[in-house]
Amino acid sequence: MQVKSKFLKKLNRQERVVEEVKLVLKPHYNKKHVTKEEYKDILRRAVPKICHNKTGEINPTKIQALVEAYVKKFRKKHKLGLA
Repeated sequence: MQVKSKFLKKLNRQERVVEEVKLVLKPHYNKKHVTKEEYKDILRRAVPKICHNKTGEINPTKIQALVEAYVKKFRKKHKLGLA
């Protein structure tokens, strides 16, 4: 029973992180700053990074900074023609 509750807690935390990242990433996707594949890739990279931090906090400002950095990176890569 203890393992199940721990797993559910982890899953709930991960879902909250996913929603927070989507909230920040959605405007960039709607403005066509990132493609669908880049959107998925940023989501895939950002969520584990946030979930596995040492403090265990879900800080919206830090999440926004991380996502903004990923968007900037992908836009730069796209601009150079590497994508």
